[in-house]
Amino acid sequence: MPLSVNRTWVKYVETGLYPDTRRHFQVTRCNHCANPPCVRICPVTAMYQRDDGIVEFDPEICIGCKACMQACPYDAIYIDPESHTAAKCHFCAHRVDLGLEPACVVVCPEHAIIAGDMDDPLSEISHLLAREDVTVRKPEQGTAPKLFYIDGNDAVMHPTATPRTPETFMWADVIPLHTDKEQLAGGSWQQSPNQPVNQSTNQPVTQSTSHLVTPSSNHQGLPAAGPIQFGGKVAEHMVQVAYNAQHKIPWHWPVPAYLVTKGVGSGLFMLLSLGFGLNLFPFGGGVAGVFGFFALLFIAITTGLLVYDLDRPERFLSILFRPQWKSWLTRGAFILVGFSVVGGLWWLL
Repeated sequence: MPLSVNRTWVKYVETGLYPDTRRHFQVTRCNHCANPPCVRICPVTAMYQRDDGIVEFDPEICIGCKACMQACPYDAIYIDPESHTAAKCHFCAHRVDLGLEPACVVVCPEHAIIAGDMDDPLSEISHLLAREDVTVRKPEQGTAPKLFYIDGNDAVMHPTATPRTPETFMWADVIPLHTDKEQLAGGSWQQSPNQPVNQSTNQPVTQSTSHLVTPSSNHQGLPAAGPIQFGGKVAEHMVQVAYNAQHKIPWHWPVPAYLVTKGVGSGLFMLLSLGFGLNLFPFGGGVAGVFGFFALLFIAITTGLLVYDLDRPERFLSILFRPQWKSWLTRGAFILVGFSVVGGLWWLL
């Protein structure tokens, strides 16, 4: 395991108001879902599900597209800084194959981590699941996670109960996801003493030079400032994350850039086809040549951006040689290649 990455980590969340405070611990790792989105999205089958339910990965195949990181709702996948491929907790599959328990189960001094076969009615894990009040993270995602928490606290389990990037941790500096402005999301926005507030939404409003008051936009996917509620029940007086593993956003400017170049390239070709088909302009080699050239140029730029964004760009042909057809990345790659071939032949001929 290289430094700076985590396959298993413990999230600390503090709740209450002094002196009635508590610190809750949540062990976080891959949930080894029965319906894993990371497996479906992987374009080269580098992420796969074994017959025993373990979600495993193959670093020798991974192209570093980071699609699995985006698909995982539990933030459990990272890019290995040494191999530049996706990695995560794989339930110590090498130990399981030898009849041993995962390392985290063996090393835990309190027997707080229990692993086993849930299909075996005599196993300890089956007894616990039948007897205890257990919860899972993000059940609404439909992933059927296999990581259960006994008496899991709502403030710990709910992803929007606290800001994703708080101002500080106990033993670590906070790494911003984007910019300093976006760190203020989740209810910690800064407000001028004279700035008006929308009383119904508790959000700041801005005034234009024309003296028209317009509400400020909310950060997408993040809660507005105000009391945190779980099923209609207002949360405790104080909820804050004391420590958590930090992960940056995996996809950056090449992804929105290729969406633009792809739209321009395909749009030019579509306009050319409509123009010829509806007789909007005469069919001629000059018009077809110019439109076709720039359409193919932008599609080529799209392909270049896709390859550039890979952490293992030398493996980019794997998506054609060992495709995983459930992945929209695979389908998109073949559509891109097909469009380039057909458009290129048409332009040349």
